[in-house]
Amino acid sequence: MHKDPSLKSQASAIFIGNVAGTILQFLIPAVVVRLISQEDFGVYRQFGLVASTFYVMLRMGYGTSLYYFFPITDIVGKKKIIQQTQFLFIINLVILIVVFSIFGDSILIYLNFKEFINEKTFLILFISFMVMTSIIEIVFTLEKNTRLNKIYTPIQKLVRFIVLVVIILAIPGFRGPTIALVIYSFLKFLFYVYYMYPYFNKIYSINLKLLKEQLIYSIPFGFALILNLVSTTFDKFFINKYITPQEFGIYSISFLSIPILRQFFKSIHNVVVPEISIAMNNNNLKRATDLWKKTVDKTSSITIPAVFLFWTLANEIITILYTIEYIEAVKYYRVFILMFFVSMFSHELILRGANKTRYILVSNIIGTILTVIIGFVIIPKYGLYGAVFTALVGVITPISISLNFERRIMNLKVYNWVNWRNIFVNFSICFFVALPIFVFKDYITNIYLRTIISMLFFGALIIPLQMKFDLFLFNDQIFKLFKYLRLKK
Repeated sequence: MHKDPSLKSQASAIFIGNVAGTILQFLIPAVVVRLISQEDFGVYRQFGLVASTFYVMLRMGYGTSLYYFFPITDIVGKKKIIQQTQFLFIINLVILIVVFSIFGDSILIYLNFKEFINEKTFLILFISFMVMTSIIEIVFTLEKNTRLNKIYTPIQKLVRFIVLVVIILAIPGFRGPTIALVIYSFLKFLFYVYYMYPYFNKIYSINLKLLKEQLIYSIPFGFALILNLVSTTFDKFFINKYITPQEFGIYSISFLSIPILRQFFKSIHNVVVPEISIAMNNNNLKRATDLWKKTVDKTSSITIPAVFLFWTLANEIITILYTIEYIEAVKYYRVFILMFFVSMFSHELILRGANKTRYILVSNIIGTILTVIIGFVIIPKYGLYGAVFTALVGVITPISISLNFERRIMNLKVYNWVNWRNIFVNFSICFFVALPIFVFKDYITNIYLRTIISMLFFGALIIPLQMKFDLFLFNDQIFKLFKYLRLKK
C-alpha cells in the first residue's frame, strides 16, 4: 500500500527544489546586469514590476483556494475545482486583453512606463502564459509529488536563465529580455498542458455550488492580495515619478531580500495549510494551533540567523551579484530585510485554514490605507529612503494585523502566543556572532575570500550554539547521524 510522504518530507522536497531554483534565480539578474546597460536593466525591472502586478491581480487568490478544497473532496471534485479555477483565470485574462486593447497606452503612460507601449503585446503574452500555469506547483504539493517538487523549480529557472542569456546576446537592448520572458513563459505553458491533461481529459459542467464556495473563499483573499500588492509596490510606482530608469534599477535591487528564506517559508506553508484546513474542518483547534506553533519554531530558527548574516554581508552580496555600480542599493536593502523579523511568524496560515479569508482582506485594507498615506507624505520629501520605509510599512502592517486575528482565533495570549524564550535566545546569539564579523571583515581585502570566511565563521558558531539551546532546525537528523557513525565504529 502506498504511504503518503510526511509533512517534513514534503516540505523538504519543496525546499530542496526551491533552493536549487533560487541559486539559479540569483544568476539571472547577476548575468543580465553584465550583458545590458544600467538603463536597460532598470527598464527590464520596470517591465517585471508591471507584469508581476497584473499577474497577482489576475490570479485573484483562485489558486490558493485549492489548498482548502482539494484535500477535502473526491477525485471528481478535484478535477472540477481545477477546471473551474482555470475557467476563472481565462475570464480575467479576457478582461485584461479587452482593457489593454482599448486603454493600454493610457494606462502605461499614467504609470510612467511609456517605454512599454511598443512592447504591449509581449507584456500581455507573458502575463497570460504565467497566469495560466500558476497553479501547477500547487498541484504538485497537493498530489504530494515530492519528486517534481524537487526538480521542477530548478529546471524552470535553468530554462529561464538559458533563454534569457541566448536571446539577450542575439537581441541587444531592452527588447531582448522582453522577448526571452515570453519564450520562457510559453515553454512553461507547454509543459503545463502536458502535465495537467488528466485533469482536463473530461470537461465537467460548472458546479455552481462549488464555484460559489470557491469564490466566497477566494475573492476576499484575492482582494487582500491585491491590496497587499498595493501596499508592497506603491513605493515602486510612486517613486518612479521622481527617478530615472537607472536609479530604479538600483532601487529594485533593494528588494532582493533573502530569496532562499522566502522559498523556505513557501515550502513549509504550502504543506501546512492543507493540514490546518483538515484540522479546522474537524473542529480540532488544538491540532491547528500546534501545527502553527511548530511552523513558527521552524521559520524563526532559520530566519533570525539569515537576516543577521545577510545584513552583515550586504555590501559583499550586492557587489558580487550586481557589481560595484549597484552598491547604492545596500543601504535600502538593509532596511527592507528587517521585515523578515515579522514575516517569520507565518501569518495567514490559520485564517486560510479556517476559511476566514475576510480577515486577511480587512488586514490588507488597513495596511494599504496606512501605506498610501505615509508614502504620499514621505516619498516626495525623502526620496528613496522614504520609499523603502514606505515599503517596509506596507509589508509589516497587514502581517501584524492578521497575526492578531489569528492569535484571537487560537485563544492565545501574547505571553504564550509563541516561544518567546527561544526567539530571544536565537536573536541574542546571532547578534553576538554577527557583531565581530561586521567589525573585522573589511580587513580581508579580497571580497570573495572575506565573504566565504565570514559565512563559514558565522555558521561554525551559530549551528553549535543553536544545537546547545535546542534551536537548530535539523537537531533530530544530526543526532541520528552521530548515532549512526558511532554504531559504524
